[in-house]
Amino acid sequence: MAYVALYRKWRPQDFDNLVGQEHISITLKNAITTGKIAHAYLFAGPRGTGKTSTAKILAKALNCQDGPTVNPCNHCDNCDKITTGTSMDVFEIDAASNRGIDEIRELRETVKFAPVDGRYKVYIIDEVHMLTTEAFNALLKTLEEPPGHVVFVLATTEPHKIPATIHSRCQRYDFRRISVKEIEQRLASIAKQSELKAAPEALRLIAVQADGGMRDALSILDQCSTLDDSEMITAEHVRQLLGLIGHEWVWQLTDAIAVRDAHTVLLKLDELIQLGKDIRQLLLELALHARSLMLYKAAPDIDTIEVYSEDKAVLATQSAKFSHQELVHMLEVLHRAANDTKWAAEPRIAVEMALITLCRRAAGSDVAALLERVAALEAKLANQPASITAAANPAVGARSAWQSPTSSAQPLQSKENSQLHPGQQPERQVSAKRPVPVQSVPNQPEQDAPAANAANLSEVWAAMLKELLASGKRSVHACVMQGHLTAITDQQAMVRFTATFPKERTEKDDYRNIVEKTLEQVSGHKVRLICSLGVDTPAVKPIKPSVNASPPALTDSELNDPAIKQAQMMFGGKVIKIEE
Repeated sequence: MAYVALYRKWRPQDFDNLVGQEHISITLKNAITTGKIAHAYLFAGPRGTGKTSTAKILAKALNCQDGPTVNPCNHCDNCDKITTGTSMDVFEIDAASNRGIDEIRELRETVKFAPVDGRYKVYIIDEVHMLTTEAFNALLKTLEEPPGHVVFVLATTEPHKIPATIHSRCQRYDFRRISVKEIEQRLASIAKQSELKAAPEALRLIAVQADGGMRDALSILDQCSTLDDSEMITAEHVRQLLGLIGHEWVWQLTDAIAVRDAHTVLLKLDELIQLGKDIRQLLLELALHARSLMLYKAAPDIDTIEVYSEDKAVLATQSAKFSHQELVHMLEVLHRAANDTKWAAEPRIAVEMALITLCRRAAGSDVAALLERVAALEAKLANQPASITAAANPAVGARSAWQSPTSSAQPLQSKENSQLHPGQQPERQVSAKRPVPVQSVPNQPEQDAPAANAANLSEVWAAMLKELLASGKRSVHACVMQGHLTAITDQQAMVRFTATFPKERTEKDDYRNIVEKTLEQVSGHKVRLICSLGVDTPAVKPIKPSVNASPPALTDSELNDPAIKQAQMMFGGKVIKIEE
Protein backbone atom coordinates (compact mmCIF):
# COMPACT_ATOMS: atom_id res chain seq x y z
CA MET A 1 0.00 0.00 0.00
CA ALA A 2 1.33 3.47 -0.88
CA TYR A 3 2.51 5.70 1.92
CA VAL A 4 -0.02 8.31 3.03
CA ALA A 5 1.28 11.71 4.12
CA LEU A 6 0.68 12.70 7.71
CA TYR A 7 -1.53 15.67 6.84
CA ARG A 8 -3.81 13.37 4.83
CA LYS A 9 -3.76 10.57 7.37
CA TRP A 10 -4.55 12.82 10.32
CA ARG A 11 -7.10 15.08 8.63
CA PRO A 12 -9.88 15.79 11.19
CA GLN A 13 -12.99 13.66 10.61
CA ASP A 14 -15.44 15.37 12.97
CA PHE A 15 -16.03 18.73 14.57
CA ASP A 16 -14.37 17.72 17.85
CA ASN A 17 -11.01 17.10 16.16
CA LEU A 18 -11.04 20.44 14.35
CA VAL A 19 -8.11 22.28 15.96
CA GLY A 20 -8.18 25.99 16.60
CA GLN A 21 -11.58 26.75 15.01
CA GLU A 22 -13.97 26.29 17.93
CA HIS A 23 -16.01 29.36 16.98
CA ILE A 24 -16.86 27.74 13.64
CA SER A 25 -17.46 24.19 14.84
CA ILE A 26 -19.84 25.35 17.60
CA THR A 27 -21.85 27.50 15.16
CA LEU A 28 -22.20 24.70 12.61
CA LYS A 29 -23.20 22.22 15.31
CA ASN A 30 -25.96 24.54 16.50
CA ALA A 31 -27.17 25.04 12.93
CA ILE A 32 -27.40 21.29 12.36
CA THR A 33 -29.12 20.72 15.71
CA THR A 34 -31.77 23.38 15.09
CA GLY A 35 -32.20 22.46 11.42
CA LYS A 36 -31.13 25.92 10.22
CA ILE A 37 -28.86 24.66 7.46
CA ALA A 38 -27.96 27.39 4.97
CA HIS A 39 -27.87 26.74 1.24
CA ALA A 40 -24.43 28.42 0.77
CA TYR A 41 -21.38 28.85 2.99
CA LEU A 42 -18.20 30.83 2.40
CA PHE A 43 -15.12 29.57 4.26
CA ALA A 44 -12.29 32.13 4.23
CA GLY A 45 -8.90 31.99 5.90
CA PRO A 46 -5.16 31.29 5.52
CA ARG A 47 -3.85 28.06 4.07
CA GLY A 48 -3.84 24.91 6.17
CA THR A 49 -6.40 26.09 8.72
CA GLY A 50 -9.11 23.48 7.98
CA LYS A 51 -11.46 24.99 5.38
CA THR A 52 -11.76 21.93 3.11
CA SER A 53 -11.73 19.56 6.10
CA THR A 54 -14.63 21.46 7.68
CA ALA A 55 -16.54 21.30 4.40
CA LYS A 56 -16.16 17.49 4.29
CA ILE A 57 -17.14 17.17 7.95
CA LEU A 58 -20.28 19.22 7.18
CA ALA A 59 -21.06 16.95 4.22
CA LYS A 60 -20.73 13.83 6.41
CA ALA A 61 -22.84 15.41 9.15
CA LEU A 62 -25.64 16.03 6.62
CA ASN A 63 -25.47 12.67 4.79
CA CYS A 64 -24.57 10.27 7.61
CA GLN A 65 -27.08 7.42 7.99
CA ASP A 66 -27.63 8.56 11.57
CA GLY A 67 -28.00 12.19 10.54
CA PRO A 68 -28.25 14.95 10.15
CA THR A 69 -26.03 14.80 13.24
CA VAL A 70 -23.27 16.85 14.79
CA ASN A 71 -21.23 13.66 15.35
CA PRO A 72 -21.00 11.64 12.10
CA CYS A 73 -20.24 7.97 12.72
CA ASN A 74 -17.44 7.72 10.12
CA HIS A 75 -18.36 4.02 9.65
CA CYS A 76 -21.42 4.00 7.41
CA ASP A 77 -21.19 3.78 3.64
CA ASN A 78 -21.93 7.46 3.13
CA CYS A 79 -19.25 8.58 5.59
CA ASP A 80 -16.68 6.18 4.12
CA LYS A 81 -17.36 7.34 0.57
CA ILE A 82 -17.08 10.99 1.57
CA THR A 83 -13.82 10.29 3.43
CA THR A 84 -12.29 8.47 0.45
CA GLY A 85 -13.68 10.98 -2.06
CA THR A 86 -15.89 8.50 -3.98
CA SER A 87 -19.31 9.78 -2.96
CA MET A 88 -21.76 10.55 -5.77
CA ASP A 89 -23.35 13.31 -3.68
CA VAL A 90 -20.25 15.31 -2.70
CA PHE A 91 -18.42 17.17 -5.47
CA GLU A 92 -15.01 18.76 -4.90
CA ILE A 93 -14.36 21.30 -7.64
CA ASP A 94 -11.02 23.01 -8.15
CA ALA A 95 -11.91 26.51 -9.28
CA ALA A 96 -8.37 27.14 -10.48
CA SER A 97 -8.81 24.41 -13.13
CA ASN A 98 -12.55 24.86 -13.74
CA ARG A 99 -12.87 28.60 -13.75
CA GLY A 100 -14.75 29.26 -16.97
CA ILE A 101 -18.41 29.84 -17.72
CA ASP A 102 -18.78 26.42 -19.43
CA GLU A 103 -17.96 24.55 -16.21
CA ILE A 104 -20.48 26.64 -14.26
CA ARG A 105 -23.16 25.97 -16.88
CA GLU A 106 -22.52 22.25 -16.49
CA LEU A 107 -22.79 22.61 -12.72
CA ARG A 108 -26.13 24.39 -13.10
CA GLU A 109 -27.45 21.43 -15.04
CA THR A 110 -26.35 18.83 -12.47
CA VAL A 111 -27.84 20.53 -9.41
CA LYS A 112 -31.33 19.72 -10.65
CA PHE A 113 -30.93 16.00 -10.02
CA ALA A 114 -31.71 14.45 -6.65
CA PRO A 115 -28.97 12.93 -4.42
CA VAL A 116 -27.98 9.32 -5.10
CA ASP A 117 -27.21 8.00 -1.60
CA GLY A 118 -27.65 10.78 0.96
CA ARG A 119 -30.04 13.59 1.74
CA TYR A 120 -28.00 16.48 0.30
CA LYS A 121 -25.78 17.15 -2.68
CA VAL A 122 -22.79 19.16 -1.43
CA TYR A 123 -20.68 21.18 -3.87
CA ILE A 124 -17.26 22.15 -2.42
CA ILE A 125 -15.63 24.77 -4.67
CA ASP A 126 -12.04 25.25 -3.56
CA GLU A 127 -10.13 28.49 -4.34
CA VAL A 128 -13.37 30.02 -5.58
CA HIS A 129 -11.73 33.42 -6.09
CA MET A 130 -10.12 32.00 -9.25
CA LEU A 131 -13.45 31.95 -11.10
CA THR A 132 -13.84 34.49 -13.89
CA THR A 133 -16.30 37.35 -13.71
CA GLU A 134 -18.56 35.63 -16.24
CA ALA A 135 -18.50 32.41 -14.22
CA PHE A 136 -19.47 34.27 -11.05
CA ASN A 137 -22.36 35.94 -12.85
CA ALA A 138 -23.57 32.59 -14.18
CA LEU A 139 -23.44 31.15 -10.65
CA LEU A 140 -25.43 33.94 -9.03
CA LYS A 141 -28.98 32.73 -9.64
CA THR A 142 -28.22 29.11 -8.83
CA LEU A 143 -26.35 30.14 -5.68
CA GLU A 144 -29.23 32.33 -4.51
CA GLU A 145 -32.10 29.87 -5.11
CA PRO A 146 -30.72 26.33 -5.40
CA PRO A 147 -32.90 23.23 -5.02
CA GLY A 148 -33.65 22.22 -1.45
CA HIS A 149 -31.30 19.25 -1.58
CA VAL A 150 -28.20 21.30 -2.60
CA VAL A 151 -25.62 22.94 -0.30
CA PHE A 152 -22.74 25.03 -1.66
CA VAL A 153 -19.47 25.44 0.27
CA LEU A 154 -17.08 28.00 -1.22
CA ALA A 155 -13.52 28.00 0.15
CA THR A 156 -10.92 30.70 -0.52
CA THR A 157 -7.72 32.16 0.86
CA GLU A 158 -8.42 35.59 -0.70
CA PRO A 159 -11.96 36.62 0.24
CA HIS A 160 -11.41 40.20 -0.94
CA LYS A 161 -11.48 38.93 -4.53
CA ILE A 162 -14.99 37.51 -4.14
CA PRO A 163 -17.69 39.76 -5.67
CA ALA A 164 -20.07 41.40 -3.24
CA THR A 165 -23.00 39.71 -4.99
CA ILE A 166 -21.55 36.33 -3.99
CA HIS A 167 -20.82 37.49 -0.44
CA SER A 168 -24.41 38.56 0.11
CA ARG A 169 -25.74 35.11 -0.84
CA CYS A 170 -23.51 33.13 1.55
CA GLN A 171 -22.91 32.73 5.26
CA ARG A 172 -19.28 33.68 5.77
CA TYR A 173 -17.02 31.91 8.30
CA ASP A 174 -13.50 33.25 8.88
CA PHE A 175 -10.87 30.69 9.84
CA ARG A 176 -8.10 32.09 12.02
CA ARG A 177 -4.47 31.08 12.23
CA ILE A 178 -3.88 28.28 14.70
CA SER A 179 -1.76 29.26 17.69
CA VAL A 180 1.69 27.81 18.28
CA LYS A 181 0.57 26.12 21.48
CA GLU A 182 -2.36 24.36 19.79
CA ILE A 183 -0.17 23.17 16.92
CA GLU A 184 2.46 21.96 19.36
CA GLN A 185 -0.10 19.93 21.32
CA ARG A 186 -1.53 18.40 18.15
CA LEU A 187 1.95 17.49 16.88
CA ALA A 188 2.81 15.83 20.19
CA SER A 189 -0.38 13.74 20.01
CA ILE A 190 0.24 12.69 16.41
CA ALA A 191 3.91 11.90 17.09
CA LYS A 192 2.93 9.70 20.01
CA GLN A 193 0.30 7.79 18.03
CA SER A 194 2.65 7.46 15.04
CA GLU A 195 5.47 6.24 17.29
CA LEU A 196 7.75 9.12 16.36
CA LYS A 197 10.36 10.31 18.84
CA ALA A 198 10.48 14.09 18.85
CA ALA A 199 11.95 16.49 21.39
CA PRO A 200 9.61 19.20 22.73
CA GLU A 201 12.00 21.87 21.43
CA ALA A 202 11.77 20.39 17.94
CA LEU A 203 7.96 20.32 18.03
CA ARG A 204 7.84 23.92 19.17
CA LEU A 205 10.23 25.00 16.42
CA ILE A 206 8.04 23.21 13.86
CA ALA A 207 4.95 24.93 15.26
CA VAL A 208 6.60 28.34 14.99
CA GLN A 209 7.72 27.75 11.40
CA ALA A 210 4.26 26.51 10.39
CA ASP A 211 2.97 30.12 10.59
CA GLY A 212 -0.47 29.14 11.90
CA GLY A 213 -1.13 26.31 9.41
CA MET A 214 -1.67 22.78 10.67
CA ARG A 215 -1.01 21.25 7.24
CA ASP A 216 2.39 22.98 7.05
CA ALA A 217 3.28 21.70 10.53
CA LEU A 218 2.37 18.11 9.64
CA SER A 219 4.34 18.37 6.40
CA ILE A 220 7.46 19.50 8.30
CA LEU A 221 7.01 16.71 10.85
CA ASP A 222 6.57 14.23 8.01
CA GLN A 223 9.83 15.46 6.48
CA CYS A 224 11.64 15.10 9.80
CA SER A 225 10.30 11.55 10.20
CA THR A 226 12.47 10.39 7.28
CA LEU A 227 15.35 10.23 9.73
CA ASP A 228 16.25 6.95 11.41
CA ASP A 229 13.27 5.72 13.41
CA SER A 230 15.49 4.99 16.39
CA GLU A 231 16.84 8.56 16.41
CA MET A 232 14.96 11.34 18.12
CA ILE A 233 13.98 14.40 16.15
CA THR A 234 15.82 17.35 17.68
CA ALA A 235 15.69 21.08 17.13
CA GLU A 236 19.02 20.88 15.31
CA HIS A 237 17.53 18.41 12.84
CA VAL A 238 14.64 20.75 12.19
CA ARG A 239 17.01 23.67 11.59
CA GLN A 240 19.06 21.63 9.15
CA LEU A 241 16.02 20.47 7.20
CA LEU A 242 14.46 23.94 7.03
CA GLY A 243 17.70 25.87 6.53
CA LEU A 244 17.25 27.92 9.68
CA ILE A 245 20.07 29.97 11.17
CA GLY A 246 19.63 29.18 14.85
CA HIS A 247 19.36 31.20 18.04
CA GLU A 248 23.06 31.01 18.85
CA TRP A 249 24.13 32.63 15.59
CA VAL A 250 21.48 35.32 15.87
CA TRP A 251 22.47 36.12 19.44
CA GLN A 252 26.16 36.39 18.52
CA LEU A 253 25.39 38.72 15.63
CA THR A 254 23.17 40.86 17.85
CA ASP A 255 25.92 41.19 20.46
CA ALA A 256 28.38 42.28 17.76
CA ILE A 257 25.91 44.83 16.36
CA ALA A 258 25.30 46.21 19.87
CA VAL A 259 29.01 47.07 20.29
CA ARG A 260 29.33 48.19 16.61
CA ASP A 261 31.87 45.45 15.84
CA ALA A 262 31.64 45.28 12.04
CA HIS A 263 34.68 42.98 11.86
CA THR A 264 32.99 40.21 13.86
CA VAL A 265 29.67 40.65 12.03
CA LEU A 266 31.30 40.18 8.62
CA LEU A 267 33.22 37.11 9.82
CA LYS A 268 30.04 35.52 11.20
CA LEU A 269 28.21 36.27 7.96
CA ASP A 270 30.97 34.62 5.95
CA GLU A 271 30.84 31.51 8.16
CA LEU A 272 27.08 31.22 7.66
CA ILE A 273 27.45 31.51 3.90
CA GLN A 274 30.16 28.83 3.93
CA LEU A 275 27.73 26.57 5.83
CA GLY A 276 25.18 27.03 3.04
CA LYS A 277 22.70 29.11 5.02
CA ASP A 278 20.20 31.33 3.24
CA ILE A 279 21.25 34.93 3.85
CA ARG A 280 17.68 36.19 3.46
CA GLN A 281 16.65 33.77 6.22
CA LEU A 282 19.39 35.35 8.34
CA LEU A 283 17.81 38.78 7.89
CA LEU A 284 14.36 37.46 8.75
CA GLU A 285 15.54 35.75 11.93
CA LEU A 286 17.51 38.84 12.96
CA ALA A 287 14.35 40.91 12.44
CA LEU A 288 12.31 38.47 14.54
CA HIS A 289 14.88 38.67 17.32
CA ALA A 290 14.93 42.47 17.14
CA ARG A 291 11.15 42.40 17.43
CA SER A 292 11.45 40.23 20.53
CA LEU A 293 13.91 42.72 22.06
CA MET A 294 11.60 45.64 21.25
CA LEU A 295 8.56 43.94 22.81
CA TYR A 296 10.52 42.89 25.88
CA LYS A 297 11.86 46.43 26.32
CA ALA A 298 8.34 47.85 26.07
CA ALA A 299 6.58 45.23 28.24
CA PRO A 300 8.90 42.76 30.02
CA ASP A 301 6.02 40.81 31.57
CA ILE A 302 4.19 40.05 28.33
CA ASP A 303 3.72 36.31 27.70
CA THR A 304 0.73 35.99 25.39
CA ILE A 305 2.51 37.17 22.21
CA GLU A 306 4.70 34.64 20.44
CA VAL A 307 8.31 35.81 20.17
CA TYR A 308 11.39 34.46 18.44
CA SER A 309 13.49 34.21 21.61
CA GLU A 310 11.92 32.93 24.81
CA ASP A 311 15.06 33.05 26.91
CA LYS A 312 14.24 35.94 29.24
CA ALA A 313 17.87 36.24 30.39
CA VAL A 314 19.05 36.83 26.81
CA LEU A 315 16.24 39.28 26.14
CA ALA A 316 16.97 41.22 29.32
CA THR A 317 20.71 41.42 28.61
CA GLN A 318 20.55 42.37 24.95
CA SER A 319 17.56 44.72 25.17
CA ALA A 320 19.51 46.84 27.65
CA LYS A 321 22.18 47.45 24.97
CA PHE A 322 19.75 49.15 22.58
CA SER A 323 17.37 52.06 22.82
CA HIS A 324 13.85 51.84 21.45
CA GLN A 325 14.74 54.04 18.48
CA GLU A 326 17.75 51.88 17.66
CA LEU A 327 15.61 48.72 17.62
CA VAL A 328 13.05 50.41 15.36
CA HIS A 329 15.84 51.53 13.04
CA MET A 330 17.26 48.00 13.03
CA LEU A 331 13.89 46.54 12.01
CA GLU A 332 13.53 49.08 9.21
CA VAL A 333 17.01 48.33 7.82
CA LEU A 334 16.54 44.55 8.03
CA HIS A 335 13.11 44.60 6.36
CA ARG A 336 14.39 46.85 3.57
CA ALA A 337 17.40 44.58 3.00
CA ALA A 338 15.19 41.45 3.01
CA ASN A 339 13.08 42.99 0.24
CA ASP A 340 16.18 44.04 -1.70
CA THR A 341 17.62 40.51 -1.66
CA LYS A 342 14.64 39.27 -3.72
CA TRP A 343 15.72 41.27 -6.77
CA ALA A 344 19.41 41.96 -6.17
CA ALA A 345 21.89 40.45 -8.63
CA GLU A 346 24.17 39.68 -5.68
CA PRO A 347 22.09 39.35 -2.48
CA ARG A 348 25.19 39.07 -0.30
CA ILE A 349 26.08 42.70 -1.01
CA ALA A 350 22.66 43.87 0.21
CA VAL A 351 23.07 41.88 3.43
CA GLU A 352 26.57 43.21 4.05
CA MET A 353 25.41 46.79 3.48
CA ALA A 354 22.56 46.33 5.97
CA LEU A 355 24.77 44.83 8.69
CA ILE A 356 27.51 47.46 8.29
CA THR A 357 24.85 50.18 8.42
CA LEU A 358 23.62 48.78 11.73
CA CYS A 359 27.16 48.67 13.10
CA ARG A 360 27.92 52.25 12.06
CA ARG A 361 24.80 53.82 13.43
CA ALA A 362 25.38 57.15 15.16
CA ALA A 363 25.84 56.97 18.89
CA GLY A 364 23.00 58.54 20.78
CA SER A 365 20.85 58.97 17.70
CA ASP A 366 17.63 58.54 19.59
CA VAL A 367 15.38 61.48 20.34
CA ALA A 368 16.01 61.39 24.09
CA ALA A 369 19.76 61.73 23.62
CA LEU A 370 19.30 64.60 21.16
CA LEU A 371 17.04 66.42 23.60
CA GLU A 372 19.65 66.04 26.32
CA ARG A 373 22.34 67.49 24.04
CA VAL A 374 20.13 70.45 23.09
CA ALA A 375 19.37 71.11 26.76
CA ALA A 376 23.10 71.08 27.57
CA LEU A 377 23.84 73.55 24.77
CA GLU A 378 21.05 75.86 25.94
CA ALA A 379 22.45 75.74 29.47
CA LYS A 380 25.89 76.74 28.18
CA LEU A 381 24.47 79.61 26.12
CA ALA A 382 22.50 80.85 29.14
CA ASN A 383 25.79 81.42 31.00
CA GLN A 384 27.38 83.47 28.14
CA PRO A 385 27.33 87.30 27.94
CA ALA A 386 24.57 88.96 25.95
CA SER A 387 26.97 90.12 23.23
CA ILE A 388 28.18 86.54 22.58
CA THR A 389 24.60 85.28 22.47
CA ALA A 390 23.63 87.96 19.95
CA ALA A 391 26.63 87.09 17.79
CA ALA A 392 25.65 83.39 17.86
CA ASN A 393 22.13 84.27 16.71
CA PRO A 394 22.16 86.73 13.76
CA ALA A 395 18.37 86.98 13.70
CA VAL A 396 18.32 88.29 17.26
CA GLY A 397 20.96 90.85 16.38
CA ALA A 398 18.94 92.01 13.40
CA ARG A 399 15.83 92.48 15.52
CA SER A 400 17.71 94.47 18.10
CA ALA A 401 19.13 96.73 15.39
CA TRP A 402 15.63 97.46 14.11
CA GLN A 403 14.15 98.06 17.52
CA SER A 404 16.91 100.25 18.95
CA PRO A 405 16.38 103.89 17.87
CA THR A 406 19.74 105.00 19.30
CA SER A 407 22.04 102.53 17.58
CA SER A 408 24.92 104.06 15.68
CA ALA A 409 24.80 104.14 11.88
CA GLN A 410 27.64 101.90 10.74
CA PRO A 411 27.96 100.68 7.14
CA LEU A 412 27.26 96.99 6.68
CA GLN A 413 30.39 95.06 5.77
CA SER A 414 30.56 91.35 4.89
CA LYS A 415 33.23 89.46 6.76
CA GLU A 416 33.44 86.86 4.06
CA ASN A 417 33.87 89.40 1.25
CA SER A 418 36.62 91.21 3.14
CA GLN A 419 38.74 88.06 3.03
CA LEU A 420 38.28 87.31 -0.70
CA HIS A 421 41.33 86.81 -2.88
CA PRO A 422 41.88 89.07 -5.88
CA GLY A 423 39.62 88.06 -8.76
CA GLN A 424 37.39 85.95 -6.54
CA GLN A 425 33.66 86.61 -6.85
CA PRO A 426 31.80 87.44 -3.63
CA GLU A 427 29.40 84.78 -2.42
CA ARG A 428 25.77 85.36 -1.74
CA GLN A 429 25.62 87.10 1.60
CA VAL A 430 21.95 87.55 2.34
CA SER A 431 19.34 84.82 2.73
CA ALA A 432 15.85 84.51 4.11
CA LYS A 433 17.17 83.08 7.34
CA ARG A 434 19.71 85.90 8.04
CA PRO A 435 18.09 89.34 7.59
CA VAL A 436 20.33 92.36 7.05
CA PRO A 437 20.01 94.81 9.95
CA VAL A 438 19.26 98.40 8.88
CA GLN A 439 20.39 100.86 11.52
CA SER A 440 18.54 104.08 12.22
CA VAL A 441 19.80 107.65 12.53
CA PRO A 442 20.70 108.67 16.09
CA ASN A 443 18.64 111.23 17.98
CA GLN A 444 15.75 110.95 15.52
CA PRO A 445 12.35 112.07 16.85
CA GLU A 446 9.99 109.23 17.70
CA GLN A 447 7.28 110.34 15.27
CA ASP A 448 9.71 110.38 12.34
CA ALA A 449 10.56 107.18 10.46
CA PRO A 450 14.20 106.20 11.01
CA ALA A 451 16.16 106.64 7.78
CA ALA A 452 18.98 104.32 6.82
CA ASN A 453 22.33 105.70 5.74
CA ALA A 454 23.52 105.39 2.16
CA ALA A 455 25.85 102.44 2.76
CA ASN A 456 23.16 100.34 4.40
CA LEU A 457 20.62 101.26 1.71
CA SER A 458 22.98 100.20 -1.05
CA GLU A 459 23.72 96.92 0.74
CA VAL A 460 20.03 96.11 1.26
CA TRP A 461 19.16 97.02 -2.34
CA ALA A 462 22.00 94.89 -3.73
CA ALA A 463 20.99 91.98 -1.53
CA MET A 464 17.38 92.28 -2.70
CA LEU A 465 18.46 92.25 -6.37
CA LYS A 466 20.61 89.15 -5.77
CA GLU A 467 17.69 87.42 -4.08
CA LEU A 468 15.49 88.13 -7.10
CA LEU A 469 18.07 86.56 -9.41
CA ALA A 470 18.54 83.58 -7.12
CA SER A 471 14.80 82.91 -7.03
CA GLY A 472 14.48 83.09 -10.82
CA LYS A 473 12.59 86.40 -10.96
CA ARG A 474 14.68 87.77 -13.83
CA SER A 475 11.94 89.89 -15.38
CA VAL A 476 11.26 91.57 -12.04
CA HIS A 477 14.98 92.08 -11.54
CA ALA A 478 15.35 93.72 -14.98
CA CYS A 479 12.60 96.20 -14.13
CA VAL A 480 13.47 96.96 -10.50
CA MET A 481 17.20 97.37 -11.06
CA GLN A 482 16.47 100.65 -12.91
CA GLY A 483 15.61 102.27 -9.60
CA HIS A 484 17.41 102.64 -6.28
CA LEU A 485 16.41 102.58 -2.65
CA THR A 486 16.26 106.06 -1.17
CA ALA A 487 14.91 105.28 2.32
CA ILE A 488 13.59 102.38 4.36
CA THR A 489 11.70 102.33 7.65
CA ASP A 490 9.90 99.75 9.74
CA GLN A 491 6.76 100.19 7.62
CA GLN A 492 7.79 101.32 4.14
CA ALA A 493 10.54 101.31 1.57
CA MET A 494 10.91 104.22 -0.88
CA VAL A 495 12.34 103.52 -4.33
CA ARG A 496 13.07 106.22 -6.91
CA PHE A 497 13.04 105.60 -10.65
CA THR A 498 14.38 107.83 -13.43
CA ALA A 499 12.00 106.43 -16.07
CA THR A 500 8.21 106.15 -16.11
CA PHE A 501 7.77 102.61 -17.40
CA PRO A 502 9.78 100.70 -14.75
CA LYS A 503 8.10 102.78 -12.04
CA GLU A 504 4.57 102.01 -13.26
CA ARG A 505 5.39 98.36 -13.90
CA THR A 506 6.84 97.94 -10.42
CA GLU A 507 3.71 99.45 -8.90
CA LYS A 508 1.58 96.66 -10.43
CA ASP A 509 0.29 94.16 -7.87
CA ASP A 510 2.30 91.19 -9.15
CA TYR A 511 5.69 92.92 -9.18
CA ARG A 512 4.88 94.89 -6.01
CA ASN A 513 4.12 91.69 -4.04
CA ILE A 514 7.34 90.01 -5.22
CA VAL A 515 9.50 93.03 -4.33
CA GLU A 516 7.85 93.49 -0.92
CA LYS A 517 8.28 89.80 -0.03
CA THR A 518 11.92 89.88 -1.12
CA LEU A 519 12.58 93.02 0.94
CA GLU A 520 10.95 91.31 3.91
CA GLN A 521 13.29 88.36 3.52
CA VAL A 522 16.35 90.58 3.27
CA SER A 523 15.53 93.10 6.00
CA GLY A 524 13.47 90.97 8.31
CA HIS A 525 10.54 93.43 8.35
CA LYS A 526 7.35 93.61 6.37
CA VAL A 527 7.43 96.90 4.47
CA ARG A 528 5.22 98.62 1.91
CA LEU A 529 6.79 99.65 -1.37
CA ILE A 530 6.45 103.33 -2.40
CA CYS A 531 7.73 104.26 -5.86
CA SER A 532 8.59 107.77 -7.02
CA LEU A 533 9.89 109.36 -10.21
CA GLY A 534 12.71 111.88 -10.17
CA VAL A 535 16.30 112.70 -10.96
CA ASP A 536 18.77 110.03 -9.87
CA THR A 537 20.36 111.69 -6.88
CA PRO A 538 22.05 110.07 -3.93
CA ALA A 539 19.86 109.22 -1.00
CA VAL A 540 19.67 111.86 1.70
CA LYS A 541 18.00 112.00 5.01
CA PRO A 542 14.38 113.06 4.52
CA ILE A 543 13.46 116.43 6.08
CA LYS A 544 10.03 116.97 7.51
CA PRO A 545 8.71 120.09 5.74
CA SER A 546 7.06 122.93 7.59
CA VAL A 547 3.35 123.59 7.07
CA ASN A 548 3.80 127.19 5.81
CA ALA A 549 7.01 126.68 3.86
CA SER A 550 6.97 127.65 0.15
CA PRO A 551 8.96 126.00 -2.65
CA PRO A 552 12.43 127.49 -3.11
CA ALA A 553 12.90 129.81 -6.11
CA LEU A 554 15.02 128.64 -9.03
CA THR A 555 18.28 130.41 -9.81
CA ASP A 556 19.30 131.55 -13.29
CA SER A 557 21.69 128.63 -13.69
CA GLU A 558 18.87 126.21 -12.82
CA LEU A 559 16.54 127.90 -15.31
CA ASN A 560 19.10 127.29 -18.05
CA ASP A 561 19.57 123.67 -17.04
CA PRO A 562 19.31 121.39 -20.12
CA ALA A 563 16.93 119.03 -18.30
CA ILE A 564 14.48 121.88 -17.64
CA LYS A 565 14.75 123.07 -21.25
CA GLN A 566 14.02 119.54 -22.46
CA ALA A 567 11.02 119.28 -20.15
CA GLN A 568 9.63 122.54 -21.52
CA MET A 569 9.93 121.22 -25.07
CA MET A 570 8.24 117.90 -24.24
CA PHE A 571 5.37 119.15 -22.08
CA GLY A 572 4.96 122.73 -23.31
CA GLY A 573 5.28 124.23 -19.86
CA LYS A 574 6.82 127.46 -18.68
CA VAL A 575 8.84 128.46 -15.64
CA ILE A 576 7.19 130.79 -13.15
CA LYS A 577 9.26 132.52 -10.54
CA ILE A 578 7.72 132.72 -7.08
CA GLU A 579 8.57 135.82 -5.22
CA GLU A 580 8.43 135.84 -1.45
